[in-house]
Amino acid sequence: MLIALAYRPELLVLDEPSGGLDPVVRQEILEAIVRTVAEEGRTVLFSSHLLDEVERVCDRVGMLSQGQMVLCDDLDAIKAAHHQVTLRFAAPQAQAPQLRTALSVRGQGLEWTVVGNGSREALAQEAAQLGARIVDERVPTLNEIFVARVAGKKLRAVHG
Repeated sequence: MLIALAYRPELLVLDEPSGGLDPVVRQEILEAIVRTVAEEGRTVLFSSHLLDEVERVCDRVGMLSQGQMVLCDDLDAIKAAHHQVTLRFAAPQAQAPQLRTALSVRGQGLEWTVVGNGSREALAQEAAQLGARIVDERVPTLNEIFVARVAGKKLRAVHG
């Protein structure tokens, strides 16, 4: 990778640049990438399965699953369009609650964690109609968004 940076290309393609590296070297590599892009205004295509790294260094994200584009947008827009909430029901639920904006639902009994997209208010309204209240909420990580979109789709295909 250092040789590629030395040539100062306008487009730098990095495929799993931190694969096999220890955490300290991985951190240094990521910082070098960010510093280089910020200082010189170049474009880096950064391919990685480590979505926490992608989240730290990228401003635009494309997610692929089995050769298909699952999601492509600015990181801020992706994060703003997704939410994760924990729902608590008054009585234990035998099966996962069905919510239109849910990409994935996991849990059991009284508490269920939902990763969804769309309106947070619509999700809260749907949850209230099912007798649940939101007891925790946060912005999901890119990894959680990817898993919800990919694994959630597979689960819906099997169960739906």
